[in-house]
Amino acid sequence: MTRDEVIAKWNSMQPRERDAWIAVDVMGKKKSAFRDGWISTGDFEHCPKPYTTDIGTAWEVTQKYPIMALARSQIFEISPVEYSCTFWNEADAEPIEVLASTAQEAVCLAALITVLTQGEGIEE
Repeated sequence: MTRDEVIAKWNSMQPRERDAWIAVDVMGKKKSAFRDGWISTGDFEHCPKPYTTDIGTAWEVTQKYPIMALARSQIFEISPVEYSCTFWNEADAEPIEVLASTAQEAVCLAALITVLTQGEGIEE
């Protein structure tokens, strides 16, 4: 996926759908075979954690994926209604920066772009 495709899909989703997307593509969980938007852990199915609405849970995202373990991340408030999250991967020359209305959304969207464009380079 390109950066623009990831952002377009993100913008078309509700927070619960985004949480499921993060759980599967970033956190490595399995989709539920029976319930849309749920994840599966062994024989147990449940809603994913609130990655996109809880900053503590969103912070788990930066610790999970190997590409992010190698990255430095920076989150800061640009204005009262906009946050930025930037990941620098040692393998890439260009940082991945994302702006969003909350810090947790910025973290999650930056993580998705980092993970889903890994190895392809980010196409604008």
